[in-house]
Amino acid sequence: GLRKLKVVDIGGGKGLLSNLLAETFGDDTVEVQVVDISKSATKNGMMTALRRGLQNIQYSAQDATTLDLDGVDVVVALHACGALSDVALGHAVCHGAGFVICPCCFRSNPHLRVSIPADDSPQLVTPEEWLSVEPSMYGQLKQVAEIQGDINMASKAMHTICGLRAMAVDRLWHNSRCRGAELDTTIKAFPIGFSTRNLCL
Repeated sequence: GLRKLKVVDIGGGKGLLSNLLAETFGDDTVEVQVVDISKSATKNGMMTALRRGLQNIQYSAQDATTLDLDGVDVVVALHACGALSDVALGHAVCHGAGFVICPCCFRSNPHLRVSIPADDSPQLVTPEEWLSVEPSMYGQLKQVAEIQGDINMASKAMHTICGLRAMAVDRLWHNSRCRGAELDTTIKAFPIGFSTRNLCL
């Protein structure tokens, strides 16, 4: 038979996205793992999943930087604050997994490190190293992305950061476990009425 699809939600908190994925695709199709640094958020998510009778979802409170994601098929991250978006993308690249990442709060979590493919095991680098961008220029770009009074300027900066992330994925994908697999990284926008941080990779 076919094996279940393994989905990991990085920074998934209370599991608003993951509980929906687990419920929609069902026990026979998908196993979902939610990882978040907050013990209270993951506990709340687990309680919600139990109330809804979901058997195909697990929650763990841990640092997403050093996860062992062997066998992951898809990495998702909704409202992935700052460098958490890069962490999620790095895991997807290292494991040759598909991904859907919705970044936000571009200046958050600068201390996080990103896994990139290396010969023996993934190597941890700064977000600037992952993106191949000069730190002071990147800092300014993140600051512009957070401008509240000029949505056009902020949108251009957000799109530029997403473009840098897409280029990093494309550059490093060929060193991942799925060297022969094709990759099509695109940036999509959803209606701004849902969020002003309305881009997905």
